[in-house]
Amino acid sequence: MDIGPLPKIRFAKAAEAVAGLELSPEAKKRLTPSITPGAFLKALLEDELLVDAIRLMAIALPRREAVWWACLLARRCIAPDAPPEETAAIEAAEAWVYRPTEENRRATFAPAQALDFKTAGSYAALAAYWSGGSIAPPEAPVVVPPGDGLTGTAAAAAVLLAAATVPAKAALRHRGALERAIDIANGGSGRIGEDGAAS
Repeated sequence: MDIGPLPKIRFAKAAEAVAGLELSPEAKKRLTPSITPGAFLKALLEDELLVDAIRLMAIALPRREAVWWACLLARRCIAPDAPPEETAAIEAAEAWVYRPTEENRRATFAPAQALDFKTAGSYAALAAYWSGGSIAPPEAPVVVPPGDGLTGTAAAAAVLLAAATVPAKAALRHRGALERAIDIANGGSGRIGEDGAAS
């Protein structure tokens, strides 16, 4: 898989991007203090450490792009019998991507909560909710900013849950998801392989 220059990646060193992540022992062996996110991603792909690669990309992408990636996969893998709340959660997250206002960010929490934070759509919405602002109730007199890695953590959960909807295709879907993330990191829309690995 050609990864390209990845100009949208927001960290110079991979160690900065994955500082709060629990990587697999195999991934930790490939992580050196000076390795760039691109070189680390390439090493993870070479070793077929796809879950680690998904977690890396979810954190390393800018928040808006990470949420968009989560939405793409959540929508693409939505089950035919999924409740309407799943579509509502994805639509709320997409609305924030298209127009990242505080109002739209706040509007992502209720649909995520309605799904008990258990689905790809709910985590896509939660990724948007954790993108900035305050996670305290709107009427609270204090501002409680979300942690830097929360959007990426939720985006990765959305991608992994989407892939898990058909367990037999999980590895194939992981590769397709990573192709989309790499496209986004190179300035693309992530809408690639519509009939390929991510389906």
